[in-house]
Amino acid sequence: MFVNIEDIAQINILLKELKEKNGLTTKEYKVLLEKSYHLFSEDNDDLYNLGLSVICHIAERKPTDPFIQQLLYDCMVSSRVFLYADMYDKLDNNFIGNIDMSYMDMISKEFYTLNTNTVLTKDQKKLFDDFQEYRRLIVSAPTSFGKSRIISEIIAHNNYKNIAIILPTIALLNETYQKFKETAFLSEYNLINSIAQPISENKNIFILTPEKMDMILDQDPRLKIDFFTMDEIYKIQDDNDRRTIFTHCLYRLTKKSADFYLIGPYFNGFSENFLKETNAVFRKYKAEIVQKDIVDLSIVDYQGKYKIENITYKKLRDKDRNLFNVLKSLKGQSLIYLGQRGRVEGKAKKIAQTKEKKYHNDLIDYIKENIHNNWSLAELLEKGIAFHHSSIPKYIQTEIVEAFNNEQLDILICTTTLTEGVNTSAKNVIIYDNFKGKQDLLLNGFDVKNIKGRAGRFLSHFLGRVIILENLSEEKDKGTIEFSYYDNDNLDTEETIQVDKVDLLGRNLVSRNEVEYQLEQINIPFHLIQSNKFIPVFNQIKLIRYFRDNLNVLSEMIFNGNMPNKSQFSKILQICHQFLFNDRDANDRTMFLGNLIRLTNFYIYRSPLIKDLINNQNGQHIDTKVRNTFYLISHYFEFALPRYLTIFEKLFNFVYEEKTNRKEGINLKPLITKLEFGYINKHQIALREAGIPVNIINKISEKFTNCENIDDIKLKISLNPQLLNMLSSFEMNLLKKYI
Repeated sequence: MFVNIEDIAQINILLKELKEKNGLTTKEYKVLLEKSYHLFSEDNDDLYNLGLSVICHIAERKPTDPFIQQLLYDCMVSSRVFLYADMYDKLDNNFIGNIDMSYMDMISKEFYTLNTNTVLTKDQKKLFDDFQEYRRLIVSAPTSFGKSRIISEIIAHNNYKNIAIILPTIALLNETYQKFKETAFLSEYNLINSIAQPISENKNIFILTPEKMDMILDQDPRLKIDFFTMDEIYKIQDDNDRRTIFTHCLYRLTKKSADFYLIGPYFNGFSENFLKETNAVFRKYKAEIVQKDIVDLSIVDYQGKYKIENITYKKLRDKDRNLFNVLKSLKGQSLIYLGQRGRVEGKAKKIAQTKEKKYHNDLIDYIKENIHNNWSLAELLEKGIAFHHSSIPKYIQTEIVEAFNNEQLDILICTTTLTEGVNTSAKNVIIYDNFKGKQDLLLNGFDVKNIKGRAGRFLSHFLGRVIILENLSEEKDKGTIEFSYYDNDNLDTEETIQVDKVDLLGRNLVSRNEVEYQLEQINIPFHLIQSNKFIPVFNQIKLIRYFRDNLNVLSEMIFNGNMPNKSQFSKILQICHQFLFNDRDANDRTMFLGNLIRLTNFYIYRSPLIKDLINNQNGQHIDTKVRNTFYLISHYFEFALPRYLTIFEKLFNFVYEEKTNRKEGINLKPLITKLEFGYINKHQIALREAGIPVNIINKISEKFTNCENIDDIKLKISLNPQLLNMLSSFEMNLLKKYI
C-alpha cells in the first residue's frame, strides 16, 4: 500500500478545509498534492475517487503558484485523466507553459489516445479494451463517466454494417443524432431516426426509441444487426408502461447474434441468466471525473446558516425565497428539478419575475408566430430562462437544450426529461421537489443519485454543485438489474406470448401453452393476439366476442373512401376506450373521453394549425392549453391512438371475414397515418418523421410532391436550393439540422 491511514486522514482534513475556504496555503497545497499523488497507485476505487476529488477541488480554486501547478499536473497525469490539463489550461493560459512535461508523460498520454485522436481516461480505456475483447459488454458507470463517448469509438474501430442505437427519450435521441451527424468518421453511414426513412443495403445506423426499433424489426424481421447499444439500460426493470417494450426490444436484438454495449448509471450487477444466455460480461466503474459539492438546505434548521459561493445566508421558511437566494449567489448555469410539468412551468414564471429581459433570438419569434403569442416560454426565453418537459415538441426541446449549452440561457427548469441521460452545460443542479409525477411517488435513492449526477460536465467543469431544498431518500445504486424473460418465473401472459418457446420454462411455459389452448378452443388464431403486443389477451378476446355478438356494429363500421365518417370514428374511439385503453389512458384526468373524441375529430377532419388546436382546448390559461395540446399530440395522436386503432382494425377484420367470408373489412391506415404524422402523403410523412415542424412542412410541401422519401427530398434540395427561399433563416437552420 502506497498510502497509510494517517495520510488518508490528513488528505481528508485538508480537503475539508479546502471546500470550506477559498484556498489553502502553499505549504498545505504541497502536502495535499504530494500525499494524494500516491492515491492513484492504489487498486481501490474509493481512494482513486478521493484523489480525483483533490484534483477537482484544487483546480476549481485555480492556484497560480508554478510549483503547486506542477504538482497538480503530476497528479493529473498519475490519475490518467489527461484532459484535466487541457481543462485547466482554459482557466489559466499559463498553465501548460509553467509545467515540466516529461517524455514519459507524453508516452503515457499516447497510450490512452486512440487512432481517432480521442484521448480516453484510465477507466474509459479499460472499458474500450474490454469491449474489443469480449464484444458483449454491460457497463454501470457514473453519469459523468463518458459512457456514450465510447459508442462512436466502438463504431470507428470495428467494421459494422448495421448498427442500432436505442435511446429512452426523444431529447437523448435528438442529441445523439446531431452528434453523429457532425462526426466525420461516421459520415459513411446512413443515419436513420425514423421508420419512414429508406434503409441502405449496408452501413446504416438506426437511432431510435425502443418502440420505433421494434416497429423496424416487425417490418423486416430478417434485418441483420451487427452491433447495438441501449442507453439507460436499467429501464428494463422500471415500474412503468415502457418496461415491457424495453425488455422486448433488447430480447429481439440479442437474438440477432450481434455485438452489444448496454450502459447505464449506478447499478451493481446484471442478470446472471442474461449474461449466460448471451455470453456477455458485466463491468462496474465508480470514477467520478466531475466531482460534486453538496449543499443540503433540508438539514439546515430555520434561521440556520448556510454558505454558497462564500456568501452566507439564513434559511427561511419560504422555500421559494431560499431558491431565489441560491440562484442569486450561484455562478454558472443551473438546472432546477421539479416533479410535474405544470409545476415546472409555474416555477419558471415565478423565477422570471425576478429577472430582466436580456436575450432575443429567432426561437422566441418562431414561438410567438407559430404556436401562441402568449405562451409563457417565449417571455421566459427573453429572460434567459426556459422549462423543459416531455410534452414540449421535440424540435423545441432540442433548441432549448442547444440554447442552454450555448449559454444563451442561464436557468432550465425541468422534469426527469433532462435528468435521464441528456448532456447539458449545467454547473449546478437544484433539487426543488422530492417526487416525480405524483406527489406521493417519492424519488428513490437511485433517482436522487441520477439527478445529482447531472451537475457539472466533463471538459467544462471540475466540480458540479448540487443544492437540495427538500428531504430526499439517501442516494444509492440500484441492485442487480433483472431481465424478466430469463429471470421471472411468473411472467404476465402478454409477455409469455412474445418469448420464443425454447426460452420458456416452468410456469411460463405452462402459461403459454394454456393461452394457445384457450385461443384454439374459441377459434382465435394465436398469431393474431401475439401481433398486438402487450395489450391484455383477455381484453382482446372480449373485443372479439363483442364483435361476434353485435353483428350490427360490423355493418355500421363499414365505410367507403379513405376515412370513416365522424360518427363512425367516434364509435370506434368509444369501443377502443372500452376494450383496449390501458389504465393510464382510460383514467386520464387531463383528457376525458368526450374531449378526446371532440379534439381528435377536429384534428382528423379539419386539419387545424397548432394555434387552432390550442384555442379549441378546454381551460382558462394559455400555458395549460398549450401543454395539453402538445400532450394530446405526442401521447395520443402520435403514439397511443395509432396503436389502439391498429389493433381495432385487425380484430374487426378478423371477425368481419369470419362472419361474412369477405376480406374487405375496414382500412384505418390512412386515418392512423393522419393521426401519427398529421399528413397522408409520403413526402409530408417523410418530413414529419425527420422532425420537421408542421408549419415548415406546410410552407415547402408542394415543392416535393414527387418525392417518395427523405433521400429524394435531400437530393432535390441539393440540386435546387432555391426551393427553400420562402423559409426564414431560423426555419432553414431547423431544416438543415434534421435532414
